[in-house]
Amino acid sequence: MTEAGKLPPPLPPRLDWFVHTQMGQLAQDGVPKWFHGAISREDAENLLESQPLGSFLIRVSHSHVGYTLSYNVSAEPKAAAATSW
Repeated sequence: MTEAGKLPPPLPPRLDWFVHTQMGQLAQDGVPKWFHGAISREDAENLLESQPLGSFLIRVSHSHVGYTLSYNVSAEPKAAAATSW
């Protein structure tokens, strides 16, 4: 429950799948250091811009059901979508 006993708003379908199909496995196996959950593309880019070339992270996509690989191979971090792993 959130503040004042109100329920949080429902997750959009693109994120709801993660909670219902993936969260249990992460809770059981632990969260890898490269997995950053449902952060935005902008947040991923900000995290990677100070990291060395070759750095990467996986996040839950906000634009489709699946994961996104964000990686740093130049001065600007890039993102590539992946629908299944």
